[in-house]
Amino acid sequence: MKILIIGGSRFVGPLVVEKLLKKGHDVTIFNRGKIQSNYNKVKFVQGDRRNGFNIKDKFDAVIDTCAYKGEHTQRAINDLKFDYYLNFSTAAVYKKTTKFPLTEESEIGDWSYWGDYNKGKVECENVLKESKVNHANLRPVYILGKNNYVDRERFIYSRIENNRSLILPGNGEAKIQFVFAEDVADSIVLLSENKIEGNFNCCNDDIVTLKELTEFMGDVVGIKPLIEYNSNTDGENHDESEFPFANETFYCANDKLKKLGIKFIPLFEGLKEGYENYYKKIIF
Repeated sequence: MKILIIGGSRFVGPLVVEKLLKKGHDVTIFNRGKIQSNYNKVKFVQGDRRNGFNIKDKFDAVIDTCAYKGEHTQRAINDLKFDYYLNFSTAAVYKKTTKFPLTEESEIGDWSYWGDYNKGKVECENVLKESKVNHANLRPVYILGKNNYVDRERFIYSRIENNRSLILPGNGEAKIQFVFAEDVADSIVLLSENKIEGNFNCCNDDIVTLKELTEFMGDVVGIKPLIEYNSNTDGENHDESEFPFANETFYCANDKLKKLGIKFIPLFEGLKEGYENYYKKIIF
């Protein structure tokens, strides 16, 4: 297949590129080139999507990893020729609710905690829906894994190893969910290769509280974490400088992707592998 990846320079992106190349696909990458990547057999087109794409080739599939506003998606649809469009969306598109787990049929809309990120990603999905192009929206929850540019695992592990308190927001009992970057990449490749349309939640089976997550990560390190609580940072008052996840319940059903053959890495297994092979080496 001839596949265009928009973005793809960090975290999940390189994993997608590597998996596509191993399967023998013809891969083109379009991005600003600010992060250097060395791939064999990849065509690289440098540019800024806000200025247009100026690509004349037609692609079997476009994988868009970095659309954050409706206008980003609209420009790609207008400028590019393709049969299928995979939008790297987010589970943060869902409208705030007290009904969980969130399914692909749950309403999308405003969830104020996610701010402009929520609004922009909802716009992207709506543009695709109105365009009538063949597409899918992949909706991952919190993503974990090595080379995570969001300071999540490193933040928690470093405090545990250095015997520094982790200050959980609120009571730390919100139920949340994760997915590992490898599983996100596998999902993107599966959907794109088969041009499967629809909306797909991307998350593993484990649902944990913030407190349980912290204790799991302490078990991985072999040190009991020091836990405190801050009632002033509950819910939308979350302070990321104290803890990387909000005390905001947020979890989804994953049946659709599992029925397609995706096997999600269990939380503790993925945390342990990530710590031993990556985070243990970079904590200071």
